[in-house]
Amino acid sequence: MVVRSVVRQRGAIGLMAAITLGMALLFMLLVVDSGRLYLEQRKLQRIADMAALEALNGGGSCVAGVADANALARRAALRNGHADSPDRTLLVECGSVKAAANGIRAFTVDPQQTQAIRVTATHQVATSIAAEVWALADGNGLQSKTRLQAQATAGRTGPALARLSIRSSLLTINTAKSDQLNKLLGALLGTQINLGVAQWQGLLDADLNLLRFLDALAIEAKVAAGNYTDLLNKTLKVGDVLDVMAEVAAQDNPLVNVSGLVDLAVAGKDAGGIVLGELLNIQNGGTHAGLDATLQVLQLVQGTIQLANSKHAVETTLPVSVLGLANITTRLKIIEPPQFSALGDPSLAQTNPMAAGQIYVRTAQTRILIQVNLGPLLGGLNLGIIQLVPSPSLDVGLEVASASSHVRGYDCSSASSKRLRVKNDGAAAKVMIGTIDNSKFFSSQPVTASPLVLLRVPLLGLDVGLGANSPVFSQAETYDYLKPPNIDQSPPASRTMDTKNIVASLGATLGGLELSPQIPLVSALLNIITGLIGGLLGSLLDPLVNNLLALLGIDLNAVTIDAHLSCQSGRPELLI
Repeated sequence: MVVRSVVRQRGAIGLMAAITLGMALLFMLLVVDSGRLYLEQRKLQRIADMAALEALNGGGSCVAGVADANALARRAALRNGHADSPDRTLLVECGSVKAAANGIRAFTVDPQQTQAIRVTATHQVATSIAAEVWALADGNGLQSKTRLQAQATAGRTGPALARLSIRSSLLTINTAKSDQLNKLLGALLGTQINLGVAQWQGLLDADLNLLRFLDALAIEAKVAAGNYTDLLNKTLKVGDVLDVMAEVAAQDNPLVNVSGLVDLAVAGKDAGGIVLGELLNIQNGGTHAGLDATLQVLQLVQGTIQLANSKHAVETTLPVSVLGLANITTRLKIIEPPQFSALGDPSLAQTNPMAAGQIYVRTAQTRILIQVNLGPLLGGLNLGIIQLVPSPSLDVGLEVASASSHVRGYDCSSASSKRLRVKNDGAAAKVMIGTIDNSKFFSSQPVTASPLVLLRVPLLGLDVGLGANSPVFSQAETYDYLKPPNIDQSPPASRTMDTKNIVASLGATLGGLELSPQIPLVSALLNIITGLIGGLLGSLLDPLVNNLLALLGIDLNAVTIDAHLSCQSGRPELLI
């Protein structure tokens, strides 16, 4: 009896072991299946996250004619192993995200909006490995599947951000222009510059990343990283600014000759200090996304040197060869420095462009004084009873006011109606011809020209003078940039305001000089004199307007304003 009991117990233990092993195997399959489904869900969520972020970062939209959000998201999903198939789908939607009273965010589908992009990814996988293996062994094919779904909503939480820039008009560099640039910018710096044609051309061809430039400059200025407000308000040495510019430009343009910046940094070491915020107007220091833009190196160099000149509070006497004219002295001063790039929130737009927080850009306001010795021109005239004043010196003063652009409003209600409204003002000028008080002309005081006495008529007791104080034509416009690109996209939306009437008006002013008082008895001789002088002054138009001002980055013939608008700012992030 004892032997039989032991045998029966041994059989029971074997049965229990088999059952325990089966249950262990079952639980193992359950753990493997659960883990597999969990990992598949995690992978699917990662695919949805990346697709939403990349679609938003690429400026994706659901409106035709704009970057296709669906294509951008599918490209990202494919790169992560989620290709379209009967088992894999991807749904891309555009819309907006708003927080309810309880603080919970909700996504609203609206194809006209680009505030947020939602991506829904699905993947059908086998419900159980064990069931699938059994079905295959039994010859019944695959069993039912589990449908996994992941959803991600990406957006930006910062306010709208707009940027305006006024571009330099200088397009090419040749031997003549490189020589003139050396003399002109060297005179503004109060030193000598000897850059070659290739060096100037390299500065014209090179671009500079503004964000990397400011970050590198912050290290040089010992300002905390990312504190752009303090950096832009700090007085920096011109030589240090140009030196940092050279380092960053060399990194950004490995195939371009930017060695000219190194030479300029050396030349500008004693040029004093500047406040960079007067050149780059960035509200509250800006954001990383808003500052991640490119600027033309030569334009930034021109602005830096002109800003330095405006701080010197002295006028510059230019060599005669700058204009290529004899018997002429040319002096100029940058009264108000250029501000060629501005970044800020367009919702703060006001009528007054100088109000706090405004997005406003301008070219340099410059005063130019040309003194012409008329002795060689009039020395050969014999006017009989009319006496010529010996060696008269004629002053021609030109006030070139700012060509400017100012944001007046914007529309971000939908992608199709996205718009940035600006007010552009043409390059107004004032021409003064006659005798000008040099001590007042380069000051902030208003100044006019008094007639220059050229002729004396003793028999009549008259002095005949020549002069003019003429405002030159200016123009203004309100312009809407339709669907301007985001801050981090290129190329920008551009508007060239044709201002050729300004130059035509300037020519008419110089060519229409009159002597006063009018004397009928000698009108023929007076017409000869006015014709000679008018012809001489008219010939100044090309070297003055099209050469000197162009070298300064000011063009009275055409003003080009570039614009960007991001309806939301900040880095793309997952909102839901």
